[in-house]
Amino acid sequence: MFTHLYVYRLKVLLKDKPLMFWTFLFPVCMGIFFTAAFSGLDDQTYFDQIPVGIVEESHTQSDTFFDTIKAIESDETKMFKPVTLTKKQAEKQLNDGAIYGYYVITDSDITLNLNQQGIQQSLLSVFLNQYKQAQQTVGVLQEEAPELLTTELAASIGTQQNFIQVANKTASKGSTKSFFFFTLVGMSCMFGFFWGLSNTNDEQANQSANGIRLSMAPQNKMTIVLANLAAAFTVFVTELYIILAIFRFIYQVDFGTRWNLILLTCTISALTAISMGACIGNVLKVPLEQKISLGVTFQIVCSFLAGMMVPDIKHLISKHVPILGQINPVNLVSESLYKLYYYENIDSFYINLVCLVILTVIFVLLSFVYERRAQYVSV
Repeated sequence: MFTHLYVYRLKVLLKDKPLMFWTFLFPVCMGIFFTAAFSGLDDQTYFDQIPVGIVEESHTQSDTFFDTIKAIESDETKMFKPVTLTKKQAEKQLNDGAIYGYYVITDSDITLNLNQQGIQQSLLSVFLNQYKQAQQTVGVLQEEAPELLTTELAASIGTQQNFIQVANKTASKGSTKSFFFFTLVGMSCMFGFFWGLSNTNDEQANQSANGIRLSMAPQNKMTIVLANLAAAFTVFVTELYIILAIFRFIYQVDFGTRWNLILLTCTISALTAISMGACIGNVLKVPLEQKISLGVTFQIVCSFLAGMMVPDIKHLISKHVPILGQINPVNLVSESLYKLYYYENIDSFYINLVCLVILTVIFVLLSFVYERRAQYVSV
């Protein structure tokens, strides 16, 4: 019986032309406008000089370190802009955004201080790791084979060419246009709430004629709900995969190489969106048109807060109200794609997935509680 309900629900959903337009054709059309508006961004120089502070608590190795960081180039352009500061000045400039981080040089170690994560901060970290590895190599040579430690070898620590380029700067080569498409994918994933809303509208006897017929059918209500959910998920996740393929191969958007995790993110977000729509449809006691309006408004607000219209908004929220980013499904999807694209260490990516799963569980539980308690005096 489940298979029978699932197949017929698939046929019903695939014939719903308005929903097919908003959940599939609309994001594809938006992608055309994004391509026209942002395709020229990647022709610009990708990296500006990265301002970084240097706090010298010891002068034993500060000169070598300072000369090394000044010499690093990317495409014949100086990558870093170091400036010597006191600890108090460095803290103030870091909090004000004047520098992306600062190094503290002591007799025994060099440490990096950051207050957020991003491309520039990752480069600062990569540089320090490479520098320490070079120092360790020379130390081993001094102890075990000092005759190999020539003057040229010692000098090479501070004058290596393409020092940062030896280690990948990011997970991918970098594309400014991709950032805007990440938010578009996040918004597209949230269109799944339409399918969840459609399911509940057809399941509840007080909302539609279809709901009346289903309530009178000699079939377990939970089986109907699960069949409808499975059908909606099948349709929507297929749409998302096709949208990603169009963005990648037709619009030439660079998503990086971690496609297994990208597809996992979109799959989980599809469940989140559908369960959110089902929750809205079950809990709110208003006409269907008002539920749709509320869902669209919620989606637009989430997209705005994720940086789709004003990218700086995303940074401000991350800095001052980070909890908003953790409960914003559009931001969670776009930030997950961002981390998969730019970061080598993606531990924080899994935190975003956990947040999406938690939101999904909350929406599903709320819908389940309502479905179990729903009773009608007459139909």
